[in-house]
Amino acid sequence: MGDVMLDVKELSHCLESESPKIRKEKDSVILLNERYNTPNTSLLLFHFEPQRYSSSDLRLKDCSIQRTSIEGKDIYIFDDFFTEGEASLLRQYSKDATFSRSSYACQESREKGEEPARSMNNKEKWEFFAKPPQAIKEIYKLFGLFADRMNANISTLPWDLCDQSICASAVATNRLEKVDRASMEMGKHEDFNTEKGIPFGIPILYEKEKRFYPGNFVNGAPGNPWLVSFMVYATAENFLVPEYGIGTIFCKKDGEPVAKADCRHMRFVLFEGDILHSIEESKIPQGVSSWRVSYVFKLIMNPKEAGRSMRTAFYDLLKSYKKEI
Repeated sequence: MGDVMLDVKELSHCLESESPKIRKEKDSVILLNERYNTPNTSLLLFHFEPQRYSSSDLRLKDCSIQRTSIEGKDIYIFDDFFTEGEASLLRQYSKDATFSRSSYACQESREKGEEPARSMNNKEKWEFFAKPPQAIKEIYKLFGLFADRMNANISTLPWDLCDQSICASAVATNRLEKVDRASMEMGKHEDFNTEKGIPFGIPILYEKEKRFYPGNFVNGAPGNPWLVSFMVYATAENFLVPEYGIGTIFCKKDGEPVAKADCRHMRFVLFEGDILHSIEESKIPQGVSSWRVSYVFKLIMNPKEAGRSMRTAFYDLLKSYKKEI
């Protein structure tokens, strides 16, 4: 991609004067499936308070945005959003961070023998979320700008949804050095599927009486929440793009790969969480040591107005910055 084109002087002033505002809530969703009524489940949500941050506004004007769709569902790829200093700090943070747990795409891939990634345990993940490097703080501010411009409540999914065998977390951190083709195929999964049903109820914000959406709804339809996944890549300095692979492939419902996001340092990708996807196989030559990390935030974009489409609102927001998207 091109060089970072941000106005450093103007952006530095924004960085000094702005900080992200996050509010946590314990009882804003309800559990709908007793399978997840376990001691390790946490229904804690983190809301990104709506605010039109100047730094986020500047970055969106200057960054590169690509859009593609699969079977009516959207994928957005962003490049050149961060400063060089933020990119350097996140690379160093990712290199030094501890990823002490094995992680799998889903229970099915685990049972099939997928080679696991390394991920942060609960303590490590919490420290990352609560005390993130500057680049991730800028992402939190971006969520706040989205909430403001879309007239939406934007939050994480419940922090941990755990049954007896596996936990699905609102924040995922994965470090990978290799992925073989078999793991790429076995790892194909959806982060959630609202039409099949999710195990928690989301509050309806535009009704006077407190009511919740059912577990089954059409993701992003007018008046419904839009559940998306937001992923930031960090790579080793010697990681070659696209030669080394380990990006993200996106598939039709039948499993056919039809789109790919290359794993580029500081790229981030927003996609609808019910798109089938997996980690691309690695092509790092034997004898070469390299790595990539992905930081994933699973989000609820909840409309504050009846009949409002969050999918359309997001597209219109980005069109206000990039007419050719």
